[in-house]
Amino acid sequence: MVSERMETSTTLTYGVVASHCSRAVHARTTGNEGGKDVMDGHETVARLHILLVEHDPEHAAAMRHALTHMETAVRVSLADRLRTALAALADPTIACVVTDLRLPDADGLGIVRTLRAARRALPVIVVTGSGSAELAVAALKLGAADYVSKHAHYVDQLPCVVREAVGRSVLAGLEEPHADPGGPTTVRFDEHPFVATTASMAAVLGQIERAARSTVTVLIEGETGTGKELVACAIHQRGPRHDAPFLVQNCAAISESLLESELFGHVRGAFTGADRDRRGLFEEAGNGTVFLDEIAETPLPVQAKLLRVLQHEEVKALGADRVRRVRARIIAATNRPLELEATGGRFRLDLFYRLAVFPIRVPPLRHRAADIPTLIAHFLRRFEVREGRATGGIEPEALRALQTYAWPGNVRELENEIHRLVLSVGAGERIHRRHVARRLREAEPDGIEEPLERILGRVELALIRDRLQRQPTKSAAARSLGITREALYAKMRRLGMATREE
Repeated sequence: MVSERMETSTTLTYGVVASHCSRAVHARTTGNEGGKDVMDGHETVARLHILLVEHDPEHAAAMRHALTHMETAVRVSLADRLRTALAALADPTIACVVTDLRLPDADGLGIVRTLRAARRALPVIVVTGSGSAELAVAALKLGAADYVSKHAHYVDQLPCVVREAVGRSVLAGLEEPHADPGGPTTVRFDEHPFVATTASMAAVLGQIERAARSTVTVLIEGETGTGKELVACAIHQRGPRHDAPFLVQNCAAISESLLESELFGHVRGAFTGADRDRRGLFEEAGNGTVFLDEIAETPLPVQAKLLRVLQHEEVKALGADRVRRVRARIIAATNRPLELEATGGRFRLDLFYRLAVFPIRVPPLRHRAADIPTLIAHFLRRFEVREGRATGGIEPEALRALQTYAWPGNVRELENEIHRLVLSVGAGERIHRRHVARRLREAEPDGIEEPLERILGRVELALIRDRLQRQPTKSAAARSLGITREALYAKMRRLGMATREE
C-alpha cells in the first residue's frame, strides 16, 4: 500500500537582499488547507516528491516528518514493500527514493539493483542499520546516491543527504547551453550584465542556469574582481528562492568572534556588549541564500560550525544552550584554489567537499579579451548617465590599449578605469589613448603570468576528457588514471564537468 502526505511548514522570514540584489523581501508561508498549498500572495516553490520505502511504522513516521519539513511543499509517498515501491515509481514526479535495505519481500543489495533497474536516473538513498558500513559501501558501488546509518540522530541528517542527492541529479540531467556564434550574448541581472562572447563565459552562464534550478551548495572560484558575488546573486535571482533574502558576509572583513556572531547569532550576555539576543545570518535568511565571500579566510573554529550547518542544517548561537534549525542555501566564493588550501592543511578538507558540490570557475578578464569592447560600451553608457556627462566615444587606439592590458584587477578594475575616463574628458570629447591611465599604456601585454595551479587544472581537465573519450565507462577511465570512481566524480565536479551516471 502506498500512502501520501504533504506538509508545508509555517515560517516568517524578514530580510534585506544585500549588495547587487537590492530589494527587501517579506515572505510568509502558511500550512495547507484542504490538501492544497496555500501561500500569502506568492506562488509555491515547485514540489519535491520523495518515495520513502520503510516497513517499520516508527522509523517511517520519523523519516517522513523530517523530509516533509526540509523544504516548503515537499510531498512524501510511503511504501512498505519493494513491490509497492515499484508500482509507485510509475509516477514520473518522484524525484528521489529513500529506502531501507530490509523489507518484508526483499533484502539487501537486491533492493538497490531492482530500484535502479526501474528508474536508473533516479537517486536512491539507502538507510542501513548501525554498523552496516560494508553494506552501505556495496550499495554505493551499485549506484546508490548516498546512505544514512540508523544512529541516534539519523533523521536529522537525512534531509541534507536527500537535498544534495536530488541537487546532483538535477544538475547532471540538464544540457549545457551553447553560445551563439553569431555575436556576443548579454544576460542582465539587475543593472549588471554578463557578457558572453567567449566560450568560457558562455559556460559560466550555463552553470548559473543549472545551479539556479537546484538547491545544492555552490562554490565559486575566481580571481579578485571577476564578479563572483554577481554570479551568486544571479543564481539566487533565477532560482525558486528569489523572493527570499540574499544575505552577504565577507569572511575576511571581521574578527573570528564577530564572524561567529554574524553567522550564528548570540544570546544576551554571551560576551561584553551583548545586551540583547541577536539572530545570525543563517536564521535571518530563512529559506533564502547566504553568500559567504572569501570563504578561504574563515578561521578553523568557525569552519567547524559551518560544517555542522551543512551536515545537520542547524546552528547554535554564541552563549545558547540549544540548537536551532536553519534552511538557508549556502553559496561560497574564494579567490584562492580552495582544494589546495584544504590539502595544505589551511582549510578543512571535509568542509571543502561539502562546499564544492557544484563548483563554478569564473575566468579572469585577460582570458576573455573578446568581451572587453562590449564591457567598455556598457560601462561608458552607465557612467555617462550617472555623471550626467556624455563623451564622444572611444578612439580605436585607446580601445587597443585597454584590450592589451592584462587587467590583474579584472572587471572591477576595468569598470573603475572607464569611470575615471568619463570624468577625465570634456563633454562630447572622444577618449584617446593619452587619456588612458599611464600604468595601463606602459604595461607589457599579457604581463600577468597564469598561476601554476590554473595551468595544472587545465592539464587535468584535458587528461580526464581524453580518458573519458577513450574508455567505455567512467569506472574504466578512473582505473586508467589510477584513482577510484568516486575520486573521478569529485574531480569532474570540481572542474565543472557533467557527471551523468553510467
